[in-house]
Formats: sequence, C-alpha cells, structure tokens
Amino acid sequence: MFQTIGIAGSGLMGTAIAEVNILSKFNIILFDSNSEQLNKAQKRISSRLNKHKQDGIKNGRINYVSDISLFKSCDLVIECVTEDEKIKARLLDQIGRIIHKHTILATNTSSISINRLSNSTKNPANFIGLHFMNPPQIIKLVEIIPNNKTDIQIVDNIKDYVAKLNMQFVISDDQPGFIVNRVLIPMINEAVHALESGLSDVQSIDKALKLGANFPMGPLQLADFIGLDTCLYILQILIKDFENPKYKPCHLLEDYVRQGKLGRKTGEGFYKY
Repeated sequence: MFQTIGIAGSGLMGTAIAEVNILSKFNIILFDSNSEQLNKAQKRISSRLNKHKQDGIKNGRINYVSDISLFKSCDLVIECVTEDEKIKARLLDQIGRIIHKHTILATNTSSISINRLSNSTKNPANFIGLHFMNPPQIIKLVEIIPNNKTDIQIVDNIKDYVAKLNMQFVISDDQPGFIVNRVLIPMINEAVHALESGLSDVQSIDKALKLGANFPMGPLQLADFIGLDTCLYILQILIKDFENPKYKPCHLLEDYVRQGKLGRKTGEGFYKY
C-alpha cells in the first residue's frame, strides 16, 4: 500500500488534498515551482494541522519542495495544477520522466479527457483520473476515471487508497465532465442565468435551492468555492466536446471571470470573502 504521496501544485485544491492525506497518516511531498505559493500553502496547512493536533489527531509528515525530482520516492503522484489541458499535459510529461515505472500517476482534473492526457504520460497503464471534490475535507467523494489503457490492478489500488482516506468513490467513464460536473456545472450555469435575468438575487436563489431542493450549499455559493474560472472552463469543454448549445456559458459568468471575480480564491465572486 502507498506510504508517500506526491502532490504537484500547492493551490487551494492541492493543499486541501494534502491535508486529507496527512490526516490519514500518509507522508506527503507537496511540490510547486512558485515559492511564494508554496509558502502560502505551508502556512495554511500548518494552521489547520495545529488545530487537529489540539484534538489529539496523529498525522503523517509533509515536505514542501520546489525540486520536482523528489517525486522519485513517491508511490502515487497527484497532479493538481490549474484546469488547463496544455499546462497539465506538460507537467504530466515532466513527472512521468522522473517517477519509477511502478509509481501511479494521477490527475485531479475535473473535466479534461483522461485518454487525451494519458498521451502525455510515459506509462498510460499506470495513469488514472482521480477527481476530488471541493473542499475534500467536507465532500467525501472521489471520482475514479481510468483511461483505455489503465491496468485493472491500478484501479483496485486506487480504490483501496480512497478507502484509506475514509472517502467514497464512484467509477466514471472518460466522458466530458465525468459524472459530477456533467450534471452540476450546467445547473450552476442555469442559476447564473436566473440571476442575470433578474429572476431573484444571489441569496434568494441559493436559499431556494438549499431549502427547496435540500442542497447543503446553494449553486452560486458552490460556484464561488469551485472557482468561477473553473466553472467557465468546464462549460467550454462540455460545449466543445458535445457540440451542444445547452452548455453555452452564461454571459454574466463570463463577465465575472473577465473582471477577475473568481470566487473564494480571489476574495470576491457572487459573494465577498
């Protein structure tokens, strides 16, 4: 079973995935080429882990590194950089040249084709999609997406790994958006359309879905947590791959992204943080 997990990318998602792994007593190597971003991640994780220590929870260890070659010692490496296919493909190629042939390489993409990304890896049989929901500390679900060449033993190993995180999994075919975002993101887009049309205000739309549909979080607040840029990017993938106008992004969503109002990570989206 895995002992050391590598995480490539120390943004909000990378640090959150690192945290859930540490709390499950895995040792972590968190890599980022941006030292400023890495320092922010260290402060954020240290603060949260100190709270867990006060509760008597024993953790794994974490090393913050800017040297990608240190992934050589990992049993599993999870790529967690921005949802951009070219950036991900370039990084996966770089990691694939470093890790051992038995190391599993995973991507946390929320929508990009696993088969396409596998073309950038040295060993597609050991490559898999591993989509954590945001925030993974609260939403205990992982989508597992094999590519056409993924070894069945790799899938079984990843199932066991997810269970060690005390999380649930679903297996998805490699189709745009996988399961969750195929259903969720168009719903968020419709909520933005409702806001744009003047149907109601942000708080009322979210309240209606929370109370009327038993959602734990309203769609506009959830969009802020996901990142409005990520929501837009997923819609662009859906409309491109399915060639269906029902996935066309709402103009208001595009406007927010243009203005840099991306949600929680920038301090403002549909809400202010």
